Amino acid sequence: MARTRGEANRALYRARILLEAWDRMRSEQRHSDVALIDAFLPASRELLIEAYGWFLLSLAGIEDSAKATRPQSTVDLPAPDPGKALSPEIAEFAQLEKGGWLAQLLADDGKGAPAAQSAQGAVGGLLVSDREPLGYPVVVAWAEGLAATMARMDDSLSEC
Repeated sequence: MARTRGEANRALYRARILLEAWDRMRSEQRHSDVALIDAFLPASRELLIEAYGWFLLSLAGIEDSAKATRPQSTVDLPAPDPGKALSPEIAEFAQLEKGGWLAQLLADDGKGAPAAQSAQGAVGGLLVSDREPLGYPVVVAWAEGLAATMARMDDSLSEC
């Protein structure tokens, strides 16, 4: 496995640990939802963006994480070599960055306020509007969306 793919898995794993802790603290009800969102949302979001960036590098064929700068989005990736087309997986992510759960993940300011451009869209099966504050269910949907997309793309790439 490429080091960049390993870094993506590691960041996603760490995000899931945070989400487990967040869920446990929600069930204990010792802290307000606002306090838990303030504590867990920025860190969870950053780990998901980190996982996404490393996965993008893996899709771009960049295997050594030590020699790469982790991108924030598909725009930050190096252009394909002359005569080579953009991979379908990267093109799919570029489209997802324009709307839906991935656009919301990348555009959010990390402070619990919904992104301005996330107006009413589906997030991993959840309906999210621009009036719904970000919280645990939305971040879980981001994590599930990223994990499912990464797994699907891995399966597709391994068939080639």
